[in-house]
Amino acid sequence: MAFSPFTRRHVVNMLGGVSLAGLAGQAQAQVAGGDKNITFIVPFSAGSGPDTIGRLAAQYLQQKWKQTIIVDNRVGASGNIGTSAVARATPDGTTMLVTANTLVMNVSLFKNVPYDPVANFAPVAGLVYSVFACAVHKSLGVNTFAELVELAKKKPNEINFGSPGPGSPHHIALELFNQKSKSQLRHVPYRQLAGAMQDLAGGHIGGMFMPALQAVSLSRAGDVKVLAVSGDKRISLAPDVPTMTEGGVPGIDIDNWWAILAPAGTPADVVAKYNADLNAMLAEPEIRAKLDAQALQVIGGGPDRLKDIIARDVKRWAEVIKAAGITPE
Repeated sequence: MAFSPFTRRHVVNMLGGVSLAGLAGQAQAQVAGGDKNITFIVPFSAGSGPDTIGRLAAQYLQQKWKQTIIVDNRVGASGNIGTSAVARATPDGTTMLVTANTLVMNVSLFKNVPYDPVANFAPVAGLVYSVFACAVHKSLGVNTFAELVELAKKKPNEINFGSPGPGSPHHIALELFNQKSKSQLRHVPYRQLAGAMQDLAGGHIGGMFMPALQAVSLSRAGDVKVLAVSGDKRISLAPDVPTMTEGGVPGIDIDNWWAILAPAGTPADVVAKYNADLNAMLAEPEIRAKLDAQALQVIGGGPDRLKDIIARDVKRWAEVIKAAGITPE
């Protein structure tokens, strides 16, 4: 199971004419804290993927429960500041974490992470995920994923692939490619995703691993080609693009996922209420159709499903990061 940040504009386009008030239905009993406000802490900036999906969930639940939900962006330290605030919060359902899978990567990327992604949180619900794609500039002269692997083997550490920074999912995808294909692409870190994407579009770097929606959007100008997508199946957004497994390199299972968690010790009935109503939101046909159009796939399921995803990803990304020689900061 492979699980991107997308912009606020993407979400506005994605929702189109969907009426959240209509989808939410009749008011339900308040979930927690009586008449207290609920706070969704998002440890990333406004407009990021976790922020936009968090605001969508907050709006839906606020209308359903008739209880105020505030989205609080507490950015910094790759998400560690906001995440640790939720870990220390009162476990009554009034402070929740809306986050990405950097939650599980950070424990292998930083020496002193102020939280334990397993012990300090109660999983509530997985929301959505997006697979990654491999995109290259036409000047690289490759037309298939297999050709990229062959070229990388012939020219080890000569083909520049960008990322928005060391330890980013984009960088880890590159390292996973190197490990699984037994070849060597050269990592070129940028400070921001936008700079890397601009340089790819301009042919200043050879390629990049990035969320599928961004890769497909970038390819529409004609100078960038999407070679393959991760995961075990093709995506509806680009049905003609093969998977990396089809391209001869199985096991490159890289994604971005977003989820909601509560502080450890939050009552089970509160977690269950959140989970049930978030799954109801994700099951709405209009929302599902819009998500599908943006290559965003629903995770859903019970809290145990998210618990298993977190446990799995803590282990697998630790192994990839260690094998790549990425040292904790």
